[in-house]
Amino acid sequence: MSDITKACRDISELSVSAQAACTLFLDKCKKAGLSVLITETYRPQARQNWLYEQGRTRPGNVVTWTRNSRHTGRMAWDICKHVKGQEYSDNSFFVKCGSIAKELGITWGGTWETPDKPHFEISSTWKEPKKEDDEMITKELVIINKNEYAMDAIRKDGNVYVKVRDLMMAPGIEVKSRGRIPVIETK
Repeated sequence: MSDITKACRDISELSVSAQAACTLFLDKCKKAGLSVLITETYRPQARQNWLYEQGRTRPGNVVTWTRNSRHTGRMAWDICKHVKGQEYSDNSFFVKCGSIAKELGITWGGTWETPDKPHFEISSTWKEPKKEDDEMITKELVIINKNEYAMDAIRKDGNVYVKVRDLMMAPGIEVKSRGRIPVIETK
């Protein structure tokens, strides 16, 4: 049996969707230059009850307001700033983390009526936000004046972009420029 006085920090103890959300959140925070440390993930009900008793029937400051936590359902994690002496004192750190969470569809406890800034959670319906397509160069078929041409093109975000200079190979198309502005004319 686990020790109810010890916090679990293992992301793999979260549900599969919470693992994905937490990992994505940590990656985005790292890219934003935020040094995040996970302080707790899954919490057995016995630990949740023990924490709830703190400041009520057991000495210490109140640390949780509920016996029913998303931690017990493996859907939540807590963090702190991974800088000695600044773990919980840097409000802007938590605000930035909360902003990243919002972009990802993750709930941040810092927005609650009784704020819980280190707390992040997802609902059972959370889905990873769609990623923008990576830009890739492909050969695409382009039809100009009923004629087909294979051209290098860039696919990005569901759109196809051809190089203006490649249009010059199509008969009846003339590509000029007016300064930096391309001018495309039919002959």
